[in-house]
Amino acid sequence: MSIYQEQSASQLSNARRWGWSLTLALGLSFGATPGLAQSTLSPSVTTGTSSITLAAQSSSIAQMEAQVWQQINQRRQLHGLPPLKLNRQLSLVARSHSQQMADYNFYSHIDPQGRNHRRRVEASGLRAYVIGENLMKCIRSRDPVGLSVQSWMDSPAHRKNILLSGMQETGVGIWRKGKTYYVTQIYMEPK
Repeated sequence: MSIYQEQSASQLSNARRWGWSLTLALGLSFGATPGLAQSTLSPSVTTGTSSITLAAQSSSIAQMEAQVWQQINQRRQLHGLPPLKLNRQLSLVARSHSQQMADYNFYSHIDPQGRNHRRRVEASGLRAYVIGENLMKCIRSRDPVGLSVQSWMDSPAHRKNILLSGMQETGVGIWRKGKTYYVTQIYMEPK
């Protein structure tokens, strides 16, 4: 998995306007990958400090999660792609990862237990051919939803996850700590 940070001119402009932000891109995780497709993790495994039944942090955060989903679907439809169906279980996995990043002060596709997005998703009991994950960390942003979606669309690796035609389902999780929002969106082609 390739992980790198990317700052484009438009992101720097957005950062000045909305507050500092960081984006992290990722590759895709394919079901045929040896070792990952045959995870021994059970559905009852927790994904951090909270179990997989983690509720939205607040009603305003829940609205932001819904806005990310809606805006991503608008972008897909502009490119002739069908909308992604919201998968509640994927949203719980995404929310838990965002909470972990906030609680443990890290920003990565790999959690403190050493699991990537595929392992976290499979630990929840879901199976997929392809799984992708986009992350965003927004610091002092007045519009973390708009900043996240636009930054992902401006980044080739993030954009690839969003516009991959095989992706059918998604989950969005946001966690706020102080003035920082951690945004996780998972994309999946289910088995």
